[in-house]
Amino acid sequence: MTGPHLHLLGGFDFAGVGAAAPVFSRKARAMVAYLALQAGHPQSREKLAALLWGVTGEAQARMSLRQAVSAIRKAMSASGGGRFVTEGTSIALHLDDFDFDVARFEALSTSSAPQDLERALAVYRGDLLDGLGLREEPFEDWLRVERERLRTMAVAALDRLIIHYTAANDPASSIRAATRLLAMEPLREDAHRVLMRSYAAQGRINLALKQYELCRDALQRDLRLMPEPGTRNLHDELRARRGASPSRLTHPVSASGSEPARPPTHYVKSAGINIAYQVTGDGPIDLVYVPGWVSNLDLAWGSPRFAHVLNRLGTFSRLIRIDKRGTGLSDRGVGLPTLEMRMEDVRAVLDAVGSTRTVLFGSSEGGPMCMLFAATYPDRTAALVLNGTYARGGWAMDYPWARTVEQVQQDVDTVEREWGMAADMSNAAPSLTENVVEREWFAAYLRNSASPADAVALWRWATEIDVRDILPAIHVPTLVVHRTGDRWIKPEEGRYLATHIEGAKYLELAGRDHVIWGEDCDRLVDEIRSFVTAALPPVPSQRLLLTVLAIGIEAANERAIDRCADAIRDELLLFDGKEIRRSGGRLLAVFQRPTRSIQCGIAIGDRLKTSGIDLRAAVHIGECEARGEDFSGIAIEVSSRLLDLARPGDIIASRTVRDLIAGSGLTFEEHGEMKASGLPGALQFFSVTATPTSAGA
Repeated sequence: MTGPHLHLLGGFDFAGVGAAAPVFSRKARAMVAYLALQAGHPQSREKLAALLWGVTGEAQARMSLRQAVSAIRKAMSASGGGRFVTEGTSIALHLDDFDFDVARFEALSTSSAPQDLERALAVYRGDLLDGLGLREEPFEDWLRVERERLRTMAVAALDRLIIHYTAANDPASSIRAATRLLAMEPLREDAHRVLMRSYAAQGRINLALKQYELCRDALQRDLRLMPEPGTRNLHDELRARRGASPSRLTHPVSASGSEPARPPTHYVKSAGINIAYQVTGDGPIDLVYVPGWVSNLDLAWGSPRFAHVLNRLGTFSRLIRIDKRGTGLSDRGVGLPTLEMRMEDVRAVLDAVGSTRTVLFGSSEGGPMCMLFAATYPDRTAALVLNGTYARGGWAMDYPWARTVEQVQQDVDTVEREWGMAADMSNAAPSLTENVVEREWFAAYLRNSASPADAVALWRWATEIDVRDILPAIHVPTLVVHRTGDRWIKPEEGRYLATHIEGAKYLELAGRDHVIWGEDCDRLVDEIRSFVTAALPPVPSQRLLLTVLAIGIEAANERAIDRCADAIRDELLLFDGKEIRRSGGRLLAVFQRPTRSIQCGIAIGDRLKTSGIDLRAAVHIGECEARGEDFSGIAIEVSSRLLDLARPGDIIASRTVRDLIAGSGLTFEEHGEMKASGLPGALQFFSVTATPTSAGA
């Protein structure tokens, strides 16, 4: 965001036009917030001093007030968008051209238009000044009232959205709104009923019944009450419907009734990109299928063999399929992705369909992203199925099975030369080489999945993937399936995955076909069904994959370091980071997205540079174990050791981080290598040399 803005919902974020964000003390931030909510109305100095410095003596309160006023005046003068007026004994803040999120939220939340209400709730990132506490009773009383007022407006907006989406027969949107409402007010029995009805409308009777159990347990635990008769009656009705419908269609039937119709395609926004998805089947298990290379949701149904596999998967699961960004029905021409972006796209789809835990089914190039998701979001991953996939996209001395640079070039030349022609199935599905119908369909499927240039770019991008270092961080039930004669990805690559993922089951099936709809596809589906229905864990692991950002601050004294802390916390909030440890001039924070950790380090460095403070940072990704609000693990030790090797102004990242964010636009230069206990060998690390800093990436 380039314009002047003041954001108070979910934290505190202040910046002017082209100016570095000011480093406010906590009480200066509180004063800005108080004045902003009374924008244009003068407040007496005496009142402000009593509000914020009531526990100190009168002289100390006046001096502290003068210091805060000076800091705010300087920041407003540099902002280019507002005015800070002090006249005699009164002070007023005029926000003028500022983007003030509270005012924007208040205006949008009073609208009757659903799109305005959605925008209002997007602005409402959390409670007013979330995380700010002063232990000043007058201010805390004021803040409590204002928080409750704004929270009530958010709840009212959600109520109106639920009414709208229910009337519009849009269960997916109803689920999204009701889920957010219950996160704010978990005892709202009417919201539980909305979820039950919406899940039932999607054919997800088991999930609707599970929602009743959650409602009943919450009411008994917190209020010692049973659900209302209306809720109990709905539960009984749904149980009866489940018992009366032992066999259910896996997806809609065409108007003629002779053959299945293609399911509707839906879209969800992920970081501004439209991601296409389809949902079929109504089994009790959510299963998201992530295909390899390129895909097209609609044309997949044009192959009788592929449609047969999808229908069978839908007999025991609710099958969720996506076209990855840049392919198929999703937005095209959006540049090369990162695994991290694609992971967040899948998460956006799961949120849109109301899936809280899912089985990830990754095939070929879709596998590495599923592995990253399982390690990053173990609480949302019920199990992991990997078919014909790999850990590294290109040949290496210690990974000799992948394709060499020369082989990749041959592949690319073939793609460019033959794109659009009847497909050569000799590698993808040798058993189908004589099947003209399948060859013609497959060529059309590829042609409608990507342009020739995009197909080549994505092929090359896939060869840069390397997820070997995160495999030990996967702790969900995992099935690795490979064909003995797979010509694209060798069985050794599947065995490598099974060896390096804790407790993984390895299954090698006879055959040469790489695609899931090739020879003996029913055996593959049978094995997946058997695995996921027997192996789901009752409780997610407390171990998860995190990116650790270590920061070193070179400042003159401890007081200067404390002043930096507020600025660092602001940037961590903006980039979804969490501070876990601070001692002297060193700070550790964790992120679920590696790109954001680097962007955050860059933003903090830029912000502190104007204060004459040098910052150095180091980033590593690895497995951590949650211990309450703290974390432990080798990733924390490695990032701290890397920080010792960084010079002032440096941001260095491990090879593991670099390999995971291929396509991010960040570039790296070799910096050195280090050894640490717990690592199998020397760890190469790099200096970050290109610095995009968008928090929305």
